[in-house]
Amino acid sequence: MRLLIVCIATLACVPAAGADVESELQRMLASHPAADANNDGTLTEHEAADYVFITRQRSRMNRGPGIRDHDLLDAYEARSHGAMPYRLMKPLRVDPGERYPLVVSLHGSGGVGDDNLSNLRFWNGVMARPEWRRKHPSFVFVPQRRPGGIWGPKPDVPGTEDLFVRDDLTQAFEIIESLQQEFPIDADRIYALGSSGGGAGTWNIISARPDMFAAAIPVCGRFNPAYAPGLAHLPIWVFHGDSDPLVSVEFSRSAFAALREAGGNIKYTELRGVEHSSWIQAFTYVGDDESKGYLTRHGNEKADPTADVWEWLFGRRKP
Repeated sequence: MRLLIVCIATLACVPAAGADVESELQRMLASHPAADANNDGTLTEHEAADYVFITRQRSRMNRGPGIRDHDLLDAYEARSHGAMPYRLMKPLRVDPGERYPLVVSLHGSGGVGDDNLSNLRFWNGVMARPEWRRKHPSFVFVPQRRPGGIWGPKPDVPGTEDLFVRDDLTQAFEIIESLQQEFPIDADRIYALGSSGGGAGTWNIISARPDMFAAAIPVCGRFNPAYAPGLAHLPIWVFHGDSDPLVSVEFSRSAFAALREAGGNIKYTELRGVEHSSWIQAFTYVGDDESKGYLTRHGNEKADPTADVWEWLFGRRKP
């Protein structure tokens, strides 16, 4: 069961074969009667989520990324929408009449919880630096995936039929739309990025709404190459360490190959000797280093050769 849950949390998702929520819960109850916490013979979404993600993974939740920096916490306002906690960083100054980019930042399995703290990861700290904020004035939206949810639809893989899984991208999209109503956000400059489970989530969110985003940076995330043709128009920069023991580098290699074949606007940086923490290099990247084996490949002439990852991202806008 534990291995199965890890697979669900990190797998690139494809739509499940059409079961409704009630039938999913009934199947899970039949296979896992202990999930019925109050022994009333029915299984609620809350009980299912609690059983799978809290009882079995309690040590992984709300552990936080070691944040002790009050400036970082102050930079990201704590908010919530329905049952979803999220953090929002605003530009240092909002000028009348100006519109600003929105960065959607998706955490991996280490950020799952309800503390509205674990969702702040390394790259959120990079974006909170005063020099970064002065150079790239923008809104940064950091939702938190709750127990029982994943960034995308239920994976269509053997062994998951009896587990209830909630697509938390649905609520993330609701928040994006509400932020667009509340703040001066430039609809032509909405970006998605994330690493590990958030890397898979980045692939999933741009696949779900490919016309919403101006660019994306998926880092060490799983991806189904079958979705490549629908993303051929979108500038994407992929990063992955070639020694990653948790998410095979082959996922990013195959994504690059599929998007290149589809004529996509794709860049891929492979990091020699780097394991699963490739987000450290990805979100501080200022150019290739042959001596380290940090090399970027371009799918075709459409891919902008800008070497600095943030300059590249904020230079993209929807046509």
